[in-house]
Amino acid sequence: MRQNWLRRNRIVNDFLKIEVLMFSGKKAEFNPICLGKSYELEDNNVKLIVGNKLPFSICAKPLDRNDYVQSIEFTFFTQIRNYHSVILPDSGRWFFNSSRVVTFWRSFRELQTGVDDTKLSLFIFTGRDRYTALAAGIIGENYETAYRLVEPESNRALNVHTGYMVFQIKRGTDKYPIPSRISQQNDDNSLTEYVYYKRPSEREHEKQPWVMTVREFTNYQRTLFSLRDPVVKASLLPTWCTWADWHSNDINSDMILENVKTGVELGIFNYIIDDGWFGPGLDNDYSVQLNIGDWEPDPDKIPDMNELVKTIKSYGAKPMIWCAPHAVAAAAKCFPERKRLLIADEFGEPVINPTQFYSLCFMNSEARDVMADICLKFIEKWDFDGAKYDLFNWVPNVPCRNPEHHHDVSTMLEGLEKTLALIEERTRKRKKDYIVELKQNYGTPFLSRYGTMMRAGDGPFDPESNFLRTMFIQGYTPYALNDYQIITGTETPEDTAIAVIKMFAAGIPAYSINFSKLTQDQLAVIRYLNHWYLNHLDLFKNHRVPQDPDANVIKIDGLEYDIVFLVNHGGTVGIERDTLLLNGTYDRQFFAQNANARSEQFRFIATDCYGTITEDTPFSRSSHWFTGEMSPGGMVQIKYI
Repeated sequence: MRQNWLRRNRIVNDFLKIEVLMFSGKKAEFNPICLGKSYELEDNNVKLIVGNKLPFSICAKPLDRNDYVQSIEFTFFTQIRNYHSVILPDSGRWFFNSSRVVTFWRSFRELQTGVDDTKLSLFIFTGRDRYTALAAGIIGENYETAYRLVEPESNRALNVHTGYMVFQIKRGTDKYPIPSRISQQNDDNSLTEYVYYKRPSEREHEKQPWVMTVREFTNYQRTLFSLRDPVVKASLLPTWCTWADWHSNDINSDMILENVKTGVELGIFNYIIDDGWFGPGLDNDYSVQLNIGDWEPDPDKIPDMNELVKTIKSYGAKPMIWCAPHAVAAAAKCFPERKRLLIADEFGEPVINPTQFYSLCFMNSEARDVMADICLKFIEKWDFDGAKYDLFNWVPNVPCRNPEHHHDVSTMLEGLEKTLALIEERTRKRKKDYIVELKQNYGTPFLSRYGTMMRAGDGPFDPESNFLRTMFIQGYTPYALNDYQIITGTETPEDTAIAVIKMFAAGIPAYSINFSKLTQDQLAVIRYLNHWYLNHLDLFKNHRVPQDPDANVIKIDGLEYDIVFLVNHGGTVGIERDTLLLNGTYDRQFFAQNANARSEQFRFIATDCYGTITEDTPFSRSSHWFTGEMSPGGMVQIKYI
């Protein structure tokens, strides 16, 4: 039926259908809308005003001043084409699971942005050349949103005969309508959203890697809503964490200090005391009762937290503490007094999540005060230099009905944002340069402003997933934290160097390693590379820029020379001025293009993964193209003469 309608109306280009649902129950439909043209339309007592410049403004204005917008549904229609991959609306943690187009057709039907996962409201389709071929999304404030694939349908068979792909972004969901602070913020109850729509041409200069599409989209968000992240330079320092290489039952002061002492010598200066410092951690079997919520050290693990913090600082390092400020387990001493502040049903029965603890309600101001005070305690009682806030992605995504407390906001995601803002305000007043690690499930530019670095959640023993997740975060902040690289004693020094270089290419290096199990050669490689990173620290506050669609070649512009990382498959390097190449691949040969016509005379300085010079020779090339040799995990400096 839709196909016949499209043919009858000769709709061959991409277009948009907009459906506005009012709180009165009235529904207005506007169809078709071809972006790039100005519109003023009316339907069912709603006026729609559409702008003609990217980002395309969409203003829904109720003509009845007593009515206001409950939800806006954007339905994108586009002809099916042969695409290489798709990136769904995501926090950047799971997008690659559905990146194959056939998986998208068959398994994706509906997703939601909510308190448990804040997704970027953006669909990206890459062409056969792997560059962005189509991108469409909604640039708007951070609130509950639903995403759905309408066509092609997959029932008894995959129905692609319609020739169209149709997908929706619905702002405001059935469970959580658009928050009143948004829908009623203007005197006339008008509500404006912004549509991002891009179909680049085939011209070389317009080709865009998907990471850069994410960056362009989020830059519009930052500009339109005046979003700015706090900058704490210490957040860029190499980081170590107790999480991955130890069971939480084995965390103790001696183990921490032993690794801090070694780690500082290796150039690692931020140290996270992770889950389990207070008692049984989440890696225990479900039969073990948790006491999470009291936030006091387990005396058998950490007998004197003040002394531990003081000793870590005496090594020149910064101690950080893991915390889930909303979490309250039934075995916690504080449970009886905090029960009335928990997310609960209409009978006051708290809603337990799969990890077997409850959550304080973000929609209640008293509960938010409790969470902020918990976070402030880490500074005032123990003098920590930073905190890792975790597990908001385990908050039950259900409306709170607890009769024992009231709500001052209308959605849980709105409450989470107010919670993070309050924590940031109070801790930042107490310690200006406090380091705050958030996780990408509660990322995007709307929430990254409440942290100083964003973690690519949970990628131990999976360096490629860690890389992809960190690159997604690079789309909106260079303060993207790799999720704790595991290096065992079995890898070669070259393996070790390649793993570390790959972290540099995407974000901040972070480790969870028992250093005592590494070989002296591995430690030497980590030491050399971390100190190289520290010597270039100012450059790493800048975004990485992929030079190819799959981010195999990644560049940072330096002051005196450019830095280029080759990772995964590597690729051709464009040399415009003095350049330092870091080889995060196993290839021993690189291919370069001399893009600077002023000189064909070079000096070539190569080092291995330990930093030992293996070659230092002048050379010349009559062609603009040349090849060179480099060690896996090594570096090559190319200087114009």
